[in-house]
Amino acid sequence: MVVQADKFASELLTVFVCPISSDIQTGPELRPMIDVTPVNGLRLRSQIMTDKMLALRRDRIRRVIGRIDAATSEQLVSALLVVLGLAR
Repeated sequence: MVVQADKFASELLTVFVCPISSDIQTGPELRPMIDVTPVNGLRLRSQIMTDKMLALRRDRIRRVIGRIDAATSEQLVSALLVVLGLAR
């Protein structure tokens, strides 16, 4: 899951991403759930692993698989704020 603003698309050689896993872990609300939909391209219910965020070289990103809905996007933003220590 790319979690970097489009604004920096042409300026940086790297992209911030959070891995997605279908190996569901319980615990803190750091991993928003993604249910299978035609729009997101997933085959199994999965989690966005915000606690495993990393930077990848842009050339390692091959293609867009899908997109998340607005509700999942809000959960992702909230989880990232917690993981990055920016939540109030």
